[in-house]
Amino acid sequence: MIDNVEKQIYKVASKFIFIEKAETLLKTPHTIKVKLSITPTCFVQIYQNTQKDVKSYVLVSGNQRLFGRDCDGGIWHSHPIENPDGHDFSKDGLKEVSLEDFLYEVSEKLVNIGIL
Repeated sequence: MIDNVEKQIYKVASKFIFIEKAETLLKTPHTIKVKLSITPTCFVQIYQNTQKDVKSYVLVSGNQRLFGRDCDGGIWHSHPIENPDGHDFSKDGLKEVSLEDFLYEVSEKLVNIGIL
């Protein structure tokens, strides 16, 4: 099961030209952590635990979260770029997001802040 999740992450990542490299950092029977490098100091980290229904997508630059979306037990929330340490449980924050949707959001945000 986790092998399929890993393959899907790599497949989706390959569609985005701004992703320089994808590497699996952690893999167990139920969890996976993958780093999608954008620049030497900017990356997307993906974490998924299939047993606990946990997903985390985080955009990091300079060792700080810029933006993220998380699902814990089926409930989504976001960490808005305006306040990355905060939690947005509004209608927009609660919407379920695929990795592909998240990477489109990332590309828009990186263009807006001048990284892409």
